[in-house]
Amino acid sequence: MVRHQVPIQPEAFPEIPVRSRRILRYRREAFGWLAAYPDGRIALFRDEAGPLLAQGAPFAAVTPYLLDRIDVTTDFHFAAPVMAWLEITRRCNLRCPHCFVEGGVARNGELSTAEILALLDGWADMGVFSVIITGGEPSIHRDFVRIVNHAHALGFVVGVATNAMPLTRKLLDRLPRTDMVISVSIDGLHGQGAARGMSDFDFATRRIREIQEAGFNTSIMTTTHHGNVSEQHRIIAWARENGVALRSVPFVEMGRGANNVDLAARTEDVELAASFWIEEELWEREHDSVLGLSASRAFNFLLTMVYATRRCMSGRGLTYVTSNGDVFPCSTCAGNKVLCAGNLHMSSFAEIWNGAWDIRDITWDNFRTACQGCSLNADKYFCTSRCPGSSSILNRKLDGCGATEFQKRSTLRREELFRERVMANPAVYIRPEHEAAVTATETAS
Repeated sequence: MVRHQVPIQPEAFPEIPVRSRRILRYRREAFGWLAAYPDGRIALFRDEAGPLLAQGAPFAAVTPYLLDRIDVTTDFHFAAPVMAWLEITRRCNLRCPHCFVEGGVARNGELSTAEILALLDGWADMGVFSVIITGGEPSIHRDFVRIVNHAHALGFVVGVATNAMPLTRKLLDRLPRTDMVISVSIDGLHGQGAARGMSDFDFATRRIREIQEAGFNTSIMTTTHHGNVSEQHRIIAWARENGVALRSVPFVEMGRGANNVDLAARTEDVELAASFWIEEELWEREHDSVLGLSASRAFNFLLTMVYATRRCMSGRGLTYVTSNGDVFPCSTCAGNKVLCAGNLHMSSFAEIWNGAWDIRDITWDNFRTACQGCSLNADKYFCTSRCPGSSSILNRKLDGCGATEFQKRSTLRREELFRERVMANPAVYIRPEHEAAVTATETAS
């Protein structure tokens, strides 16, 4: 049995999504325990919860020990990433104009398969919950199947980010179905369907249906940009109709995107972009219960921790490892090549994670000057643009505003729609008699 995991008996937890393994993942933290249940709930517990977690107790049995307070130092971080992106190669069969890693050719000094497997072993020892296998195009790596199966055998919830072109049925039949989501890109920029005389949308949706028929949970990855903002509602409508998860990200001027700035969304795109986002949010809340624990649920948990602790979780609960072994806080920092903490050819991941990291010196307090006078600088807004990685792109420094004018206006409109149609703030699981957010109490470093 891999460390940090315990089986859950059917009678103790009968309602688990069909493609989820009956595994409780948990690990020791400075504040007590962090645990991830197969239905997708991730929660913080006091020390006393340890024996119950070790027995695989159902969530309800452990709720008396939920944290109602967490003390955070400036450099607060989890004992290991909650989720980790692993770029197994930068090689790709496409040359997309927005690719933040400039996929196409391999990086110099890419990790060997043995080094990738050793990294996964180390992550299992540390208690990482979710791993996303990415590239480039990860499925063209000669040991792609071996890497995915090794990650799955270690007990990770696995995601694969792909353009779906190389995913033959023969290859799919060699991959695990449980605790696995295959995410396919649709944003009108990849050109997957061109060689077949099809639109990207028609090609990608056909492949997603084929992947579903092969027994996998599926997801759509889409980048919102000026050229596709009017088409995004078609994508979300299709996702709903076909039971496919969806996660969007805004176009960012980094990597190859820095040479294609005309793709950036504009202020006239705000209404379309905001209305698409709210439909995405509503669909995510509805569909996530079917997926159980996934990379999406892990990422959303980290967003709640941003809200609760007033600091970015990149480098604190999230990491991105490039194919040449560079360890970055997140994909944005990797794309803009800032805040690298070390390289796996020289140090183990555990040594890098447990060492000093510049991003952990930065909290929302560092953005006070940049945020002064901004319409989003109010408690009623959850602004995620206090982001060192995004600031480095826009300002060439780490503590400036990480939002473009489009993003500011879009956030304002999204918040209006959120309060009209969702009416729920980000929250972590805590004891019911307390408010739905962890109280982050600052203590001296």
